[in-house]
Amino acid sequence: MKAKLVWNFSGEGALKTAEHHLIHLKEYCQREKVEVIQYGTEAINDFSAISFMIVEKNLAPQLRDSLKPHQGFLVN
Repeated sequence: MKAKLVWNFSGEGALKTAEHHLIHLKEYCQREKVEVIQYGTEAINDFSAISFMIVEKNLAPQLRDSLKPHQGFLVN
């Protein structure tokens, strides 16, 4: 099982903010040697976007406590 950790952004520059946030997520994971399956951003609409990362389920509790995602889901 994998976990998808999601950060929500809203406002006029939501996608740009999500893209910038993703840079910091990547820096953290590189520094802490966290193995990430996938990173990404998605525009939900003109005023809402997300940044996300998918990791193995066993890493989710540590990352949840450190990075404070707004949402988390189990994925196959």
